[in-house]
Amino acid sequence: MTGANRISVGSFAEALLVDRETSVSFEFEGRRYQGHAGDSIASALAANDVWMLSRSFKYHRPRGVLTMSGQDANTLVQLAGEPNVLADRQTISEGLKVTAQNVNGSLEDDNDARMGHFARFMPVGFYYKAFYKPKGIWERFWEDKVRAKAGLGKVDPAVPHGYFDKAYGFYDLVVVGGGPAGMAAALAGARAGAEVLLVEEGAVLGGSLTYARFDAEGRLGAETRARLVAGVEAEAGIEVMTSALCNGWFADNWLPVIRGNRLYKIRARQLVLATGSIEQPAQFRNNDLPGVMQGSAAQRLLRLYGVRPGRRAVVLTGNDEGYGVALDLLDGGSEVAAVVDMRHAPEETPRSAALRARGVAVRSGTCINEAIPTRGNKHVTGVWLSRIEADVRAQPGCERIDCEHVFMSPGYTPTYPPAL
Repeated sequence: MTGANRISVGSFAEALLVDRETSVSFEFEGRRYQGHAGDSIASALAANDVWMLSRSFKYHRPRGVLTMSGQDANTLVQLAGEPNVLADRQTISEGLKVTAQNVNGSLEDDNDARMGHFARFMPVGFYYKAFYKPKGIWERFWEDKVRAKAGLGKVDPAVPHGYFDKAYGFYDLVVVGGGPAGMAAALAGARAGAEVLLVEEGAVLGGSLTYARFDAEGRLGAETRARLVAGVEAEAGIEVMTSALCNGWFADNWLPVIRGNRLYKIRARQLVLATGSIEQPAQFRNNDLPGVMQGSAAQRLLRLYGVRPGRRAVVLTGNDEGYGVALDLLDGGSEVAAVVDMRHAPEETPRSAALRARGVAVRSGTCINEAIPTRGNKHVTGVWLSRIEADVRAQPGCERIDCEHVFMSPGYTPTYPPAL
């Protein structure tokens, strides 16, 4: 067993992506940690109660896990010879050395964090006016200083070039996205006699079925996934590519698909985009603190990696999904201090009824006004809640709840398809 937050028993003991029998040792910021084979850098650090991964570009504010799906820049880290690696997508390996990037000093004590004190004097685009007067001062004084602060990671020109190649493929139907809709579309195409390619960005098929909770009992997603995956595997006419990224859609259904060090140039007679949706963040003061993350990120930590996302949490929601997040947290061994529902009169559902039956407080018609930081903004310690008035304005903070994590489930937006 590795890590204080690793779940050993209960609903999430069988984590989908990790091999609990194989331990992996790696380094982050010069300290050695233990994870499991299949862990991402971020999940292994979360298992060891390490939540701060990076610093913001401009003011060097601490950053931590947000989505656990590579949909944000919070987890960008430096590997040997490779900058800007997403820690929530990169798996660990024995002896891997990981460091923070864009820091002056160390991740814990970044000398440039003091830049935040001057934020009022540095609005967006201020440098276009500040650094060019009087004439010639940019070249004589500012250019070297600004360029030294620009960029994130470091490129090592001495690193040997890797091997990359390409391959070609021709299919009747290509389905991009291996979630429930994508698997259903691939099955329908194959059963109609088409030769099908199913492209999935993640390591396994399933999409939201691998992490989300669709019912009060928490079994529907896994059962639906097992049925659909079995169907896909039984169809000889379906070829599956996991850990593959389709990053464009061009004329005549020409599709570049990147998998490892190979670029597949795919042609398709027909194309189905089943790319799902992205959970949105909520807006409140200090919503960028480590420990504030999406509800789906907490569920990914639980179901994919068997990691408890903290010990005491507040869940902010605007729909029924937040109640599923809270139930998962309880099943994973976390305490849920409260569910903050922004709706004034949320409809009773099986998930909300199950949560109330377990004694969790629900604050309806309420929002989070502010997340309360530790010294140096390195983590969240609590939240201030505000009542939402009839005209959708929030009153000043009226109730404090202490917690160490905040999970946001305000709603979703469709994942935009690749540009034509």
